[in-house]
Amino acid sequence: MEAVVRGTGGRGKAPRGLEAGDIMPPFRLPDQTGSQVDLLANDLAGKPSVVILCADPSTPEAARILSGFRDIGKEVLALDGRIFMISRLSSEANAAACGPLNLGFPVLADPDGGTFAAYGMPDRGEPAVFVAAANQHLLAAVRAAEPAEASRALEIVRAQADLRHPRRMEIHPPVLVVPGVLSREDCQRLITLFNMEGNVWVEPGHGDKGMTSDYKMRVPEYGRGDRVDHWVINAATRDFISGRLRDRLFPEIQKSFQYRVTKAETYRIGSYEGERGGDLHGHRDNTSPLVAHRRFAVSINLNSEEFGGGELRFPEFGDQRYKPETGAAIAFSCSLLHEPLAVTEGRRFVLMAFLFGEH
Repeated sequence: MEAVVRGTGGRGKAPRGLEAGDIMPPFRLPDQTGSQVDLLANDLAGKPSVVILCADPSTPEAARILSGFRDIGKEVLALDGRIFMISRLSSEANAAACGPLNLGFPVLADPDGGTFAAYGMPDRGEPAVFVAAANQHLLAAVRAAEPAEASRALEIVRAQADLRHPRRMEIHPPVLVVPGVLSREDCQRLITLFNMEGNVWVEPGHGDKGMTSDYKMRVPEYGRGDRVDHWVINAATRDFISGRLRDRLFPEIQKSFQYRVTKAETYRIGSYEGERGGDLHGHRDNTSPLVAHRRFAVSINLNSEEFGGGELRFPEFGDQRYKPETGAAIAFSCSLLHEPLAVTEGRRFVLMAFLFGEH
């Protein structure tokens, strides 16, 4: 069973307001001197960013907001972050309005409103502040009318800097970890679904094409006895999961591995609990003709803090243990030998997906 995941999502689109976890739309706009500023340029990419959308910076309220960000500008730069402001005025009007403020960061012109629309602000509205991690995934959207908007943005950038201290990496498998693909509320929604819905059981196998609603299946691969999968058939749940993966994960897979995902098998919510049993080794996810189409496997822990053990390991590359935080996706080639280790305490809930495309 498979679903077509329409569109590649991610960069440049915002049919709804941006939420934490979304990829910030890129922009290439002229600053107050007329020079083009590209968010994805080599000298700006890979840094936390603060983007202020303020339709008219000439108003007293805008001057107050911008002065607050001017005051934290040097600290943000010291933390390897960047600040940008975008207005609906021309470059010349921005220079006239913002010159006396001595902001110290670019003021960009978006007179046609394309960037405002991409950020979910087509009606101009009140100013807003978007703070993104170095991979341009949104960490927070702050209403600029809030008195502490600048200090809150600075604290978020500072927290990112604390996570980015240099370290020497050893050999490791070619896996991709993307935080925030699901919010904590999203994760709880899926756990509740597992517990409350789909309590029809089918025999172990590769799914039942005759089912029209969610169902459950024990997965005794290699004799293990601790896993139950909940198969997501409900269209609303399927579309919700597809939207999150399409917008927040697929663009990162395409960027990292140069592969365009367009399809997914039926999503599963897995539960691991109790004695593992069976053979203590890993497996690959595309070794039989029935599943040879699979390209990437994805796991998203829904409650990482509530269970012990349950890590992923990739024996061909060493004994590193992967246990991403709640809501973070780990994606890897289905050709990699991998092993979900036994849960030693509590119960692990995980969203699982197998992704592929046109080739």
